[in-house]
Amino acid sequence: MMDFDRFYGHLLRGELPEAMTMLKSDPDQSDLCQQYHARFIQCESEPPLEGIPGKVLCAYQKYYRAVFYLRHDRQQSADILAQDLCRCLGASSEGLTLDALEEGPVATAFSSAGYHFLGGKTGGFYGPYVWKTTEEVCYTVELPEGEQCYTVKLLDGFVSRSWLDYLSLGKIGTGGWTDGDGIINCVRSAYDLDSESFTVSLLKHEAQHVMDLRRWPEMTPEDLEYRAKLVELVYTNSRNLLLPFLHEAGSNDQTNGHSLAAERIVAGFKEKLGISAEALKAIPLSTIQPVALDLFRESTPPLSARDTL
Repeated sequence: MMDFDRFYGHLLRGELPEAMTMLKSDPDQSDLCQQYHARFIQCESEPPLEGIPGKVLCAYQKYYRAVFYLRHDRQQSADILAQDLCRCLGASSEGLTLDALEEGPVATAFSSAGYHFLGGKTGGFYGPYVWKTTEEVCYTVELPEGEQCYTVKLLDGFVSRSWLDYLSLGKIGTGGWTDGDGIINCVRSAYDLDSESFTVSLLKHEAQHVMDLRRWPEMTPEDLEYRAKLVELVYTNSRNLLLPFLHEAGSNDQTNGHSLAAERIVAGFKEKLGISAEALKAIPLSTIQPVALDLFRESTPPLSARDTL
């Protein structure tokens, strides 16, 4: 039987060939295997939009294949993506970085077509978020270090949700994020707004990012993710989130803050409890929550560090 936790763990770490090898080894997954073959070997993906925006998204799909399936050099692939975007836009790439292209002419092209566009990197790789509508709501969120109100933007009508959504054929992907403005962005279709997945894994996770970035704006992505994932473990009452963290850990990519944070959490629990990673799968929530809170408190920078920022 297919171990989908392991399969999606490969995708979370950007290990597309390993994930596809798993599919090939399971006769029951022949249909899914064919979908991956069509997308990444035969390159049969259709553009989700017409005109220039559709051509731009095809350029990103070409980039995903290069960096994740063919494993081409990351910087070289980004340079080729920038050239492809310029061709799509009929613009010159002279003097423009990929980030500048995304923030300027690419974002403008989508805005003209009636869409919001957010570029930049997720987990060390480029991949845009493109959606149609935004609704603002305020939520009061309790965290280990206090309660506070946060503005949440509910985003809907997505046509692109970055590389993980594309690699997983829409099965998993980023459900939300926070920017430097302290606002939490939520992919509306990814959540039941009454579920722990929303109230804990999105709201509390992202609110912790906001709180930490306000106090320590230079905190690394790994440290931010480590503390936010621990907050999830502290407040979750119905799920053993150590299981997905175990599968997410172990990436060789030192730019993937999520995977590095998951690996630190696994190591911290092993040390605190004196057990193996395999044994972590069976520990109860009543054990997970206090250990997670201890690790969170130990990770908080000292007052002297706060005062210097």
